Amino acid sequence: MERLILTECPSLVEVHQSIGNLKSLVLLSLDYCRSLKTLPESMGNLKSLQTLNVTQCRQLEKLPESLGDIESLTELFTKGTAIKQLPTSARFLKKLTKLSFGGYNKVFYSPDIPSKSWFSRFSSWLSPQSCSSSIDMLPASFTSFSSLKELNLSYSGLSEATSSIDLGSLCFLENLNLSGHEFFNLPSSISRLSKLQFLTVERCSNLLSISELPSSVLFLSINDCTSIERVSAPLQHERLPLLDVKGCGNLIEIQGIECAGNNWSILNLNDCNNLSENYKMSFIQVVSLSLSLHILEHKHLACKYVSFKNSNFNCLP
Repeated sequence: MERLILTECPSLVEVHQSIGNLKSLVLLSLDYCRSLKTLPESMGNLKSLQTLNVTQCRQLEKLPESLGDIESLTELFTKGTAIKQLPTSARFLKKLTKLSFGGYNKVFYSPDIPSKSWFSRFSSWLSPQSCSSSIDMLPASFTSFSSLKELNLSYSGLSEATSSIDLGSLCFLENLNLSGHEFFNLPSSISRLSKLQFLTVERCSNLLSISELPSSVLFLSINDCTSIERVSAPLQHERLPLLDVKGCGNLIEIQGIECAGNNWSILNLNDCNNLSENYKMSFIQVVSLSLSLHILEHKHLACKYVSFKNSNFNCLP
């Protein structure tokens, strides 16, 4: 057997230890088994396992310590569980390319909300020398996960202290989701993620600005970051296909956007009421110029969709 899918089994409370006998198992999906509480240590015997999905197993509080023995594991999905920390052995998962971790909508599913974020607990095995329980003592780097391509830390209780986290070692990271947090600044190390293409930072109500993004970014979504005032778009490359800043009511400026109007595939500025009329008109003129060039020269027009809905601005007379 290579695939075992037990999705949405409401009565499943535990997985029998005999699962460790499935030596050829490649995928184990237990997502939305909301009564699941424990996984056996015998899972460490699943030497061929590549994907483990326990998403929305709300009563699952920990993964087996033997997890690190599954050296073939490339995908680990634990969103929406009560897991507050990964087992110490997880540092041996050198092939891990996709990781999702943390609660959902800022809710931890354990009986008591932890006094510190899961991230500070996470640091105890990423940075063993840091023994303090202070939320300021966060991991210096993510060297244990240097093969990661996708990292989803949305709604995981990250705080302002995370701005000092070194993500720069994730040299293969392409997709990063930091939505739903209370920090004021993004980790500065994001600028060193040379392969990052998709950055999602939605509903971060305290975030004030975004700057120094890597030039590789092709998708930027900051929906409902209600405090953000300035965004510096990465315009060093040929095009940024999608920029979504819907619901950013305090947004004043998107640096560089007026100089690259013909490079946008989708631009969503809905409910951005603080952008000045002159600023938005300047951008529309650039888009209009691109349209004229398209008509006259039959060139491909990259900007396919522009929206200023509910932004106190009419694009057309």
